Amino acid sequence: MSWSITRLFTRVPYEYIEAFSQHRIQLIRSRIYLLAWATVAYFLELIILDWVAYRRGQSFDDGIGGYLMYTQVLLGLCLLTAVYTLTLWPRGTLQLSPKARIAYYANITLTCLYLFIRSLLVYKARQSIVFYFVSLIAAQIIFLTDWRPRLTISLVGLLSMLLLIYITPVANTDEKTIRLFECTGVTVMLFIASTYFYNTEVQMFLNLNVIQQQNQQLGTYAQLLEQEKQQREEELEQRSRELTSYTLQEVKYSRFLEEIRQQIQQESLPDIRRIPAQITTYLHGEDKWSYFKDVFENVHPQFFERITGEFPSLSSNDLRLMALLKMNLSTKEIADILGISPQSVNTARYRLRKRLNLKPEDDLESRIRNL
Repeated sequence: MSWSITRLFTRVPYEYIEAFSQHRIQLIRSRIYLLAWATVAYFLELIILDWVAYRRGQSFDDGIGGYLMYTQVLLGLCLLTAVYTLTLWPRGTLQLSPKARIAYYANITLTCLYLFIRSLLVYKARQSIVFYFVSLIAAQIIFLTDWRPRLTISLVGLLSMLLLIYITPVANTDEKTIRLFECTGVTVMLFIASTYFYNTEVQMFLNLNVIQQQNQQLGTYAQLLEQEKQQREEELEQRSRELTSYTLQEVKYSRFLEEIRQQIQQESLPDIRRIPAQITTYLHGEDKWSYFKDVFENVHPQFFERITGEFPSLSSNDLRLMALLKMNLSTKEIADILGISPQSVNTARYRLRKRLNLKPEDDLESRIRNL
């Protein structure tokens, strides 16, 4: 039975219980604040009505009238305990102090006593269940965030009113039956309505917490991405420095070897004349190109793959020239690395423009940088 009843209510997952209890504390405070002002307005209304009745000569000495007057004293105590509870309610912290908890329970007890006692007295005096309905609505609002007190109050109030209606004599038996059904039906409907709002409020709380948790996860993920980005930028900068250092060394070695080759070509000995060919092989060897290609792709991944995919007809010499242009090297530096003259570099650039189908106004370096 207990399990079937709890299925009617949206349950708070275990990981959100503490946060939901703190959320309940703030909701209860706002409801006490609202009901305190409603009590002030209702208390003033009762005073005015009793004063008008007294001016008209109505006597409050009879039993029911006197008891109704005494309930106003209980209402005043409810108002005082509500104000005292609000003064003790925490603002900076979400934990109730023992004194605030006692004041809260005292206020709730007095409020429930007043509502049910006056409901019974009003029905006894006027055979009206309207005040009972108002009392039940107020009790459902106070305990909206906890289904157990709402269920208890609904059952106790319903049984009390049904018993009073049953034992109160009326002229028409059908009228008594109608009131019994009205009281039962309205009590059940109010409990179902408050349960719906309770479930809605719990679901909104859970949705809000899930969104906040997802935002925190996204924030953490964004920080990780930012850290990874900075790490990659540092690695890229390090590789760029390595590539620049390697390139400068190649320029130095190429110039040195070129000077040796020119000096040797001036000699007339047949054996010495073989050395320039060997140096030329070194300058344009595939081993050096493979090593340079590996270092270059550490800084510019998939650069050659994208070029060959878009322009499959390019030669290895074209790829070398494009890689050196990608590094923003000058014509003289490219000529020293490739072991050719600057004029030959310009000729290779012209042929490369044609193979890339560039227009006269297109910039070759910009096109390569965008690859």
